[in-house]
Amino acid sequence: MQRTILLHLLSVLFIIRSGVLARHESGNEGFLPDNQGSYNDNGLLVLNPTNTLQDENEAALTQYGEYVDNSIWKILYDIANIHKKKRRQALREALEVLSGTSLSISPLQESLGKIRGQQGELVSKLKHQEEWKFWAAAKVQKVGESTEGVRTAEAVSITEEFNNRYVLRLRNCVGQFLWAQIRLNLDLKKSIDGLQIPTRQVIEATDRCPSIKPKKCRKAVRRANDGLQNAPQELHNLLVESNQLEDIQRQSNQCLERTLQEYSEERAEIERQLEDIIKQYRQSETPSGK
Repeated sequence: MQRTILLHLLSVLFIIRSGVLARHESGNEGFLPDNQGSYNDNGLLVLNPTNTLQDENEAALTQYGEYVDNSIWKILYDIANIHKKKRRQALREALEVLSGTSLSISPLQESLGKIRGQQGELVSKLKHQEEWKFWAAAKVQKVGESTEGVRTAEAVSITEEFNNRYVLRLRNCVGQFLWAQIRLNLDLKKSIDGLQIPTRQVIEATDRCPSIKPKKCRKAVRRANDGLQNAPQELHNLLVESNQLEDIQRQSNQCLERTLQEYSEERAEIERQLEDIIKQYRQSETPSGK
């Protein structure tokens, strides 16, 4: 399953024409091809390849956290009902390891939730590209009708150059975020998968404790605990990476806001240029019309 997801993401990353996220020919990352299929009702489809894995990761992390927490409650119950010192000691050691892991999950979940919340703002800003196309088409049509088609090509050239320039700027705003998002999701998938077996081994070792000799119980639990000692640090590293992605996403949104503002300001000038084209044409036609 993990290999399938990895191959899918890699195919997304390096498709140039038919994909939704590609490497530009110059080697820069984060450029998106001019593809009408890049849009849907929920915004740019460019976010969807990682969204699927992000959804799976968040669900898996929630399920994993619940599994650990349920096991903690069971161990607490067992400790209260076990009187052999070595068994109780073993269960307390397992409890400490599992509790450390559990405490590291919530901050990561919170950070991932913030990323998801900000993503809606990012998508809404990227969708302005669609409105730009309608604006350009309307302006070109007006120039064409007002100049009997004579100056249509000029209007097309002006609006296309203007829109394409700002589309590229929008896409550059989100490039770093998209690559960082993919890296985090792959790292998160790998970590969650990697924690499953050692966590299960700790829990299975504690489950067997009441039915085996106390010394054997303690030995089995300690052996299993070794495999989960690094879990809190591993989850903390993911939290750091997730927090960094939050910052990158925030910067992307700020970049998009600036770009949209500058587009709006310059568009007023472009509209004046198009009106001048119409005015020039009418003035040129006036003498011959007398």
